[in-house]
Amino acid sequence: MSRLLILGVSPLPFESTERSFGPGTRTWQLTEPLLDDGHDILLVGMRIPMTYPDDAPPELIEQRGGLTYASITGELYFQPPYVQNAYDEFQPDAVIFAHGSASFADSILDASVPVWIDLCGHVMAEAQAKAAVYGDDSFLDYFFSKMLGSLFRGDVFSTVSDAQGWALVGELGMAGRLNSLTDGVRLVHTIPCGVEEDDYRHERTVLRGIDVEDEDFVVLWSGGFNTWTDIDTMFEGLSYAMDRDPSIRFVATGGQIDGHDEITYPRFVELIEASPHRDRFILKGWLQRDLVPNYYFEADVGINCEKDIYEVRLGSKHRILDWSRAGLPVVSTRVTELSEAVEEDGVGFICKAGDPVALGTTILAAAERRNELAQMGERFRQSMRRRYGFRASTEALRVWAAAPAFAPDHERAPSCLQAMLADAEAAKDPADGSADGGGVPAAEVDNDPSRAAPLQETRLQWIGRVVRKSYEDGGMRMILTRALTRFARHQG
Repeated sequence: MSRLLILGVSPLPFESTERSFGPGTRTWQLTEPLLDDGHDILLVGMRIPMTYPDDAPPELIEQRGGLTYASITGELYFQPPYVQNAYDEFQPDAVIFAHGSASFADSILDASVPVWIDLCGHVMAEAQAKAAVYGDDSFLDYFFSKMLGSLFRGDVFSTVSDAQGWALVGELGMAGRLNSLTDGVRLVHTIPCGVEEDDYRHERTVLRGIDVEDEDFVVLWSGGFNTWTDIDTMFEGLSYAMDRDPSIRFVATGGQIDGHDEITYPRFVELIEASPHRDRFILKGWLQRDLVPNYYFEADVGINCEKDIYEVRLGSKHRILDWSRAGLPVVSTRVTELSEAVEEDGVGFICKAGDPVALGTTILAAAERRNELAQMGERFRQSMRRRYGFRASTEALRVWAAAPAFAPDHERAPSCLQAMLADAEAAKDPADGSADGGGVPAAEVDNDPSRAAPLQETRLQWIGRVVRKSYEDGGMRMILTRALTRFARHQG
């Protein structure tokens, strides 16, 4: 068995907190099977803001069998030397970043053991979605500077979909990771969003006879209204259905995602307030996590309405899988690989994205089959468990964790984008930090056979030093600009 340092996101699914998000579920999806396999695990969870009580201490440590779990604030996580100290004291055989956001800081850890990085969701596609909502492309530079180092530091990677896996392969090619030493080596594995083995139980009445009547047809939204949410199609589709069926009610648990998307939900509320059906939209806001599954049992269908954008096409949806634990069928737009699986197995209602009439018609079709929904929900539960159970979905990670190994190019000298960053750093004038045109020309460096030989400085040490230096000198955008300028000059 191995000693594994897992760096992920809190809160985890078994914690009773006011809010719960996909990154915590993802962290537990990668952790629980390894714990069941008998590994000795130290899990450090970076807290999502505003998920714990305001008076919670910055560090909470819990022992659960072979698991030591430290839940810490984001400030503590990203402020050296907490993570480094945890690594030094635990002395792991490998490090696993159980969610991409936990890996977005090169200065927190200098590891000398193999590293697995899970990139659950395509970072730059998420940046694009946020930039579109806010009308601000500065988010692209911010997200790029956060994720770039991961491409150089990981020995093996995982993604949330096959589509994202191929996108990551392209990014690794730009980073110089598709080289002679990694030819034929699988650097990327797909770990789809997983569903927990335990089913939910209906513990108390929260909706029927309180906010809706027993005969109403309830369409449930649960979770945050994120940048990918197509609120226009969802609102218009619901309105279309409400115009034709007076029993339809929309209930939402969740709401605005503070600090990430503070536009989408308020705009959705504005649409509702101007609607003639506003009394049929019930917005419950964020609820205690333990209370939410009761709403699943009292709803008729869950609704998932996404924009047809790259973030969604490359991603997945934890909430759909969570609904399956209560046997709640889903009405969803057809964008993710998960929605295609639901449609393929015939265990939900899937429609075209961006088409309000198609969505409204699909909701009406679900309402007409109300008497069949319990049976469909059971098939849905079985289908999702078979496809996306934690153990089955993490098989590649479990095999690797039993015998962690470096990537073959672990000590290979930088190339491609990584080499351009190195050249840009070497070309700077020590006096003012500007590119002075001196040093070895890029073309000569590229032809130097020593570039393919192992260096005394490892790839991990190099990227840590370069990224830290780039932040000191004004950010990755400036470094890349200098690199591209030098490249163009030498090519000319």
